[in-house]
Amino acid sequence: MPSSTNTSTTTRERIILAAERLFSERGLNAVSLREVGTAAGQRNSAAVQYHFGDKEALLAAIFEFRMHTINESRLQILAAVQADGRSADLRSLVEAFVFPLAAGTSAPDSHYGRFLVQLLSDPTRRSGFDWDSATSLRIVWAAIRQSLGFLPRQTVEERMTMLHHVVVRTVADHEGSAETRETTPQGWAVRLVDAALGLLTAPASDAAT
Repeated sequence: MPSSTNTSTTTRERIILAAERLFSERGLNAVSLREVGTAAGQRNSAAVQYHFGDKEALLAAIFEFRMHTINESRLQILAAVQADGRSADLRSLVEAFVFPLAAGTSAPDSHYGRFLVQLLSDPTRRSGFDWDSATSLRIVWAAIRQSLGFLPRQTVEERMTMLHHVVVRTVADHEGSAETRETTPQGWAVRLVDAALGLLTAPASDAAT
């Protein structure tokens, strides 16, 4: 007989998966917590509030649910990059950003890429969200910024924002596809890295003035 702890964990996961799907399909503001609970098979209309408190906490829980594995994978890649003396190699850093996210959205039940698109499309939540709760994001973004020291600071920040949007949007477009479920880095993910490098390293118009 499962323990109450296991039952609670399973309930939380069902709610997270239902919320991820609904938010990804309809947007963050168009879905109520009651609807999430119903989609998760909860009879108690207050089940989501019981487990998560409010919508912002639920959004953070979805982020953490998927990001845990992605974070660990990215940290392993970053450790290998450092061990190989490639800490300043921009391609290696961009691969460390892209590949774990591509792999982390390959599960058949994943709507995480599309959820992130919705999160990034909400200016208030995008700017206020605790992205740094994922250690690997904080590390890889700082390393990419440092590698772009030849560009003006404002240009670097603008391109980092562009990078985030382009990568997340592309990952969302491929989410759940058969190609995404391959075990090796997918051709589309490698090409995404190619495009990201072009975006990051293109000469800045204001650098010539």
